Amino acid sequence: MTLDLNRFAGQLEQADCVAAAKVGPHPKLDEWDPPLCGDIDIQIDRDGQWHSLGQPIHRERLVRLFASVLRRESDGHYYLVTPVEKWRIQVLDHPFVLTDLVEQDGAWQLTGPLGLTVCLGDEHPWSLQQGLPSIALWHGNAARLGRNLYHRLAPQCEQREDQYGLNLGQRWCPMGEA
Repeated sequence: MTLDLNRFAGQLEQADCVAAAKVGPHPKLDEWDPPLCGDIDIQIDRDGQWHSLGQPIHRERLVRLFASVLRRESDGHYYLVTPVEKWRIQVLDHPFVLTDLVEQDGAWQLTGPLGLTVCLGDEHPWSLQQGLPSIALWHGNAARLGRNLYHRLAPQCEQREDQYGLNLGQRWCPMGEA
């Protein structure tokens, strides 16, 4: 079975995902439990670029729409989910990449492509995954620091026991192992 992108987008539109096609938590996504329809040839590369049939997807609106219904399940796989369909995709590293970090009103906010915005905190903790800084997002997803952001923060790191990292507010944010 193959995915008809127009039909899939239509289902998302009916589920009010198009209006909310922002990268972030979609409140209904955790309630949907459709059957697995199969694998689809969509891949997210190590830089967060979406590909279909081996070619980059250049339509940002379509990528935002897909990103708004992406979830990682307990089996470790990533799925695009509608109320009636679920398609498995490939993610080579993390599905999202964070490119900037700013302090705003005492909170640390990370941003990335597609309008991704997340505030570092209990709901979105910073940790090391496979030796790289990672921020937990929603629906089982995570984001990693982009290379430029990593290199911008690295000179500020200090060593604590067996880790290098930095303090952001009251949080220890590991950048790597010592």
